[in-house]
Amino acid sequence: MKPKWIILIIIVVFIVGILGYVLFSQKAPIQTAQPIVISTSTAPSETYGMSQYIDPTYGFSFWYPSALQITATTTNDNSENDSTNFPGGVAVETLQVGPAGGVTIYVVNSPTSNITDEPANHASPIAQTQYFYDSTSGQWMVDYPQGTNGGNSAATTTANVSKTTMSGLVILPSGRRFDTTIIPLSTTRFLVIGDGGGSSFTSQLAETVAQTGASVNASAEAAALQAEASAYAPAKPQACSEVAKECPDGSYVGPTGPDCTFVCPNSTTSAASNIQQLNAPGNASLRQGDIAEIRNESFYFTLQSISSSSATIQITPVGCWNSFPSDTPPQVRCMIATVLIPPQTLSIGQTYGAANYGITLTQISDAIATFSVSASSTVQ
Repeated sequence: MKPKWIILIIIVVFIVGILGYVLFSQKAPIQTAQPIVISTSTAPSETYGMSQYIDPTYGFSFWYPSALQITATTTNDNSENDSTNFPGGVAVETLQVGPAGGVTIYVVNSPTSNITDEPANHASPIAQTQYFYDSTSGQWMVDYPQGTNGGNSAATTTANVSKTTMSGLVILPSGRRFDTTIIPLSTTRFLVIGDGGGSSFTSQLAETVAQTGASVNASAEAAALQAEASAYAPAKPQACSEVAKECPDGSYVGPTGPDCTFVCPNSTTSAASNIQQLNAPGNASLRQGDIAEIRNESFYFTLQSISSSSATIQITPVGCWNSFPSDTPPQVRCMIATVLIPPQTLSIGQTYGAANYGITLTQISDAIATFSVSASSTVQ
């Protein structure tokens, strides 16, 4: 009988062992991580000669002409200081697209959701435009702390949010000099995009701004890039014989634009450029949008428009509150109230005379306006 019990015990132990192995050898199911989907913008295959700049620090991007260079500068515009550029906010970064006088982008942080486009004690008669976010209504509001231009109402009201970027960010209008807009990246971070009078594509660049990772419709992106490329459209080099015109003094007016470097043989004047630097007395030949810097008289003027018999210029004094477009902007600017000169329309032969200088429109030919600039001693 004893062997039978031993055999029975062995069988029971064997069965229990098998059951234990089956029960305790099962592993917990492996947890598989779910993929994280990131919405990104797919750039169109045709970029029209544009490149995308991505700012990893502040989370935005924009497109710009590939031929231009971008210079990024870290800033610390103290909002406690009366000389702050954007009261209510702190400018923490500046991006210069191309040369000075071209597009400048300021990154402005504002914990109070408040930004003003012009500093206090700024140069009149440009009014301040202030935006702030009303959390109760969920709307951007606008007011004018120092009154408005043209006697319009300065009452606080809802902001105009009808214009947006290709990614849907609001573009807020600004009264700041030249071509300036304000884009809220959030209720506490803004982009202020403007220029110094030397850019023709500032507003088109603003329309390409997007937050990092935002989904952008490819057709909208392509349309925005094409519009910016068309607005930039630098002049192409041309042969001297195609455009040169002999002037009464025997000199020649040559091709203009950033790519034009040809000088006519035996010419006493070189081809014009986007920004011309000269002293008075002197002559400047400008196309629409070009700038003449009169270095010794501390002012510059921009050719705003031109017709067959007249030209309109915008004259800008240069002082501690402002600099020449071709200069590097000063880090600190004193804010002395200066009365800006309104645009002046001159007929051929007409002179605009101010205290220290005179500007005479002498000729218009092939969409080029030629001006004679007189020093103070020669102004009648």
